[in-house]
Amino acid sequence: MTFDDLPPDLRDLSLDDPTLRADVVDLFVGAFDRVDGCFAVVLLDDEHRIVQPVLITEMGEADPSALAVPLRLLLTEARPPAIIGALGRPGSALFTDTDRACHQVLVDLCRELDIELLGAYVATDNLVRELPDHLRMAS
Repeated sequence: MTFDDLPPDLRDLSLDDPTLRADVVDLFVGAFDRVDGCFAVVLLDDEHRIVQPVLITEMGEADPSALAVPLRLLLTEARPPAIIGALGRPGSALFTDTDRACHQVLVDLCRELDIELLGAYVATDNLVRELPDHLRMAS
């Protein structure tokens, strides 16, 4: 499935399915946003349904320590029960050290604020990949 195939009742569906989550990331993280560098946070309710997507755009190359500031403000203000996070960037779909560092920032903030991190993704030019759960669980 791709974002073109998303069901019309998407906002009523739980995003517990990893394939559906990846398609949602593909929808909210556009091609131009990936080229310019971005970070998406999809705020979810307690049943993992979409409440609101938020996109931090025109970031250029991600700086994990700088990313922590707007993410902390957003998550502290919104206080969602759960989220999905996605780094949008150009280039290879292979995970980089920066991808992993941004992921760790997100894991740490979610743990500190008691927010469930349902999934974390990297969206590149032509692919959306979920960062492995074991990274999230081991941190």
